[in-house]
Amino acid sequence: MLKSLRIRNLVLIESLDLEFEAGFTALTGETGAGKSILLGALQLILGGRARPDLVRQGADKTRVEAVFDVPPHPEFRRTLEKLEIDPEDDLIVEREVSAQGKSRCRVNGHIVTLAALEEIGAQLADLHGQHAQQSLLKSSSHLIYLDAFAGLDGRVEQYQRRYQGWREAESRLLAAEAEARRVREQLEFIQFQARELEKASLSLGEEESIDAELKLQGGHERVSQGLAAALALLEGEDGDVLGKLGRLQKEMQSLARYLQPYPFSEPQAQLEAARQSLGDLRVALRNYRLPESADPSKLDALNAKLALIQKLKAKYATDLPGLIALRERRKREMALAENAATQTSDLRERCEAALAEARQTASELTEARRRAAAAFEAAVHAHLRGLSMEQARFEARILPEAPLPDGGAGLNARGSESLEFFLAANAGEAPKPMTAVASGGEISRVMLALKAALADGDSRPLLVFDELDTGIGGVTAHKVGQLLKDLAKHHQLLVISHLHQVAAQADHQQQVRKVVEGGRTVTQVVTLSRKERVAELARMLGSEDSKSALKHAQELLSQGAG
Repeated sequence: MLKSLRIRNLVLIESLDLEFEAGFTALTGETGAGKSILLGALQLILGGRARPDLVRQGADKTRVEAVFDVPPHPEFRRTLEKLEIDPEDDLIVEREVSAQGKSRCRVNGHIVTLAALEEIGAQLADLHGQHAQQSLLKSSSHLIYLDAFAGLDGRVEQYQRRYQGWREAESRLLAAEAEARRVREQLEFIQFQARELEKASLSLGEEESIDAELKLQGGHERVSQGLAAALALLEGEDGDVLGKLGRLQKEMQSLARYLQPYPFSEPQAQLEAARQSLGDLRVALRNYRLPESADPSKLDALNAKLALIQKLKAKYATDLPGLIALRERRKREMALAENAATQTSDLRERCEAALAEARQTASELTEARRRAAAAFEAAVHAHLRGLSMEQARFEARILPEAPLPDGGAGLNARGSESLEFFLAANAGEAPKPMTAVASGGEISRVMLALKAALADGDSRPLLVFDELDTGIGGVTAHKVGQLLKDLAKHHQLLVISHLHQVAAQADHQQQVRKVVEGGRTVTQVVTLSRKERVAELARMLGSEDSKSALKHAQELLSQGAG
């Protein structure tokens, strides 16, 4: 439900704050007062096209904000979650249009694209009028209407799950077949690389290990001499570093008995730590066993393996881990080539089983839709007869989904068919697609008949009608009002009307006025009290000052309230 609408600097509207109630609200006023501007504001909120000329002269931008109750339907909540918008109690939709034509959209404070706003708006409201973007003129929505009428939404969801399962199975099969073709075409090359890399017997860290061993063997004699010299310095007669440190420590301990306070406590502690560390080093040097010097053949083998690794790295333009990864990948590809027939056969069987399930569910949907189409046409015809369109012929034509030339399944996201509404507004005319029907009044009345037939099957909470009363009056206008009143039990309605018979049956009425303030023309909207509604209905009757018109207006309002 639309709870409020705030408009700033939109054409003739400088500043306007409106509150709306549930039920049927009639928007009335003199021709040219600006009722269509309100419709334009709603179109902006629902994702309609923005134009620079919408900005009020002298202003830098137009701003429209609407507050909606969040519809409880799971599909709408899924849409919000997909757009990463928290589904709070209220949905605040904002649209700004600059004087240069730049547009910005926000939903609950989140900036969204125009396409996202249009997706949200399509689930919040349906606008019907000559200049509105109507769902009735989009053949893609026609099947949705029939499914809602027949209560098939649950079965459609079941079909869509199976359809998606088939599409995913088909995607996996196509990917496996493409990979098998690629491997098959390159099998000889893959086998060569696999053999070459397998023969090299590569392992992680091998390059560093070989390099370290070659460095050791190259300096073997120098390392041996260095180890002996280090031990000699620590404990030999010429060096005896440890012995000298021991004697130094004893001398310092002797001094400590005579020097109080003792000034060398900290250096003496460091001396003890150094002596301990050098003792650990002596133990390590004594225990170390230098590997024996390698024979020339082993050194040649190590140099050859290192050269092979360098050669393979250059050839395949990667490092040692990359070579090992390539070897494992080639082994997998060879295994895939060997098992490709079995794997693709299994995937093909799964794909065919998923397609059979989807087709079976689609077939059941088709039968249910064929039965529902006749009942839907009859329901719409019944309402059209009461809307001064007795000669109209309405058809819901089910069109089979044509298979693709490459042997496609003949399925779409909603089944194995599409649906399009056809209308012949006058006797003797051949029915034409609804998209070819030009009259705004006819479109609006057909939509009213459709909505009445659907009753509570349509999940959109807000319906907006314009030009419903074009070319009608008298009893027909009264029936239009009655039908709107009944429809308001299932939806919130905003109806722009020039007919007192329609406005009198509304639950609420707002008057659109055009006034001059400060030398500028502005549009105002006023929510009318019962007394003000009587005066407005009298004006619509042709004489707001006539006692008879006021009495008639009072009677109309009383009848409408009943």
